[in-house]
Amino acid sequence: MTKLRWGDDTPADAVAARDRLLDAAEACIERFGLAKTTVEDIAGAAKVSRATIYRYFDNRDELVLAVVLRSLDRSGEGDLGDFFVGADTPALFGEALVDAMAHLLDRLRHDPKLEVLLNRDTAGVSASISGASAALFSFVLADWRPRMTAAQADGLVRADLEVDELSEWLLRAILSLLTVEGPRHHSAQDERRLLTTYLVPAMVPTPVRTGR
Repeated sequence: MTKLRWGDDTPADAVAARDRLLDAAEACIERFGLAKTTVEDIAGAAKVSRATIYRYFDNRDELVLAVVLRSLDRSGEGDLGDFFVGADTPALFGEALVDAMAHLLDRLRHDPKLEVLLNRDTAGVSASISGASAALFSFVLADWRPRMTAAQADGLVRADLEVDELSEWLLRAILSLLTVEGPRHHSAQDERRLLTTYLVPAMVPTPVRTGR
């Protein structure tokens, strides 16, 4: 790779370079807050030019969200498999899905990095999410696609649903609950009720009713 100025320690490859930039961005966000962190701040912390940052990230929003995704990945919270153990009927799968999504919502709201990203009073929130949404969707799809595929094969998810679209829709539901304030505040219990009432019936097969 082209030797760029990285202080006294040039990264060995592109992966190491991206990690160094993410470390610098993370430190700046923790020091200055999301709204006040600039590309210049991150470049200074990493001891590189702005042009170097743009070799690896298209814009500030993509870099910020990459910090969040790395934090989520390292925490292991993306793996929600434990919630689905023993969920071998559509009803149990629906309950497990609500439990998993409620847990994920709580986890995302209490991640220090996500807290500044998702704070509705913080400038640039929607841009940070939408500007790098492809990375977020890829991260979630990688975890949810195999789970939804297996559940569909076991008859726990409607056979007529397209798995990738379903996984994307689940993420859109999560982002909506995280970032869009409705006409009234919903508690965690309210959100569980909404998921149980409107999400689960749209996903799981309708029980076959038998006559008397």
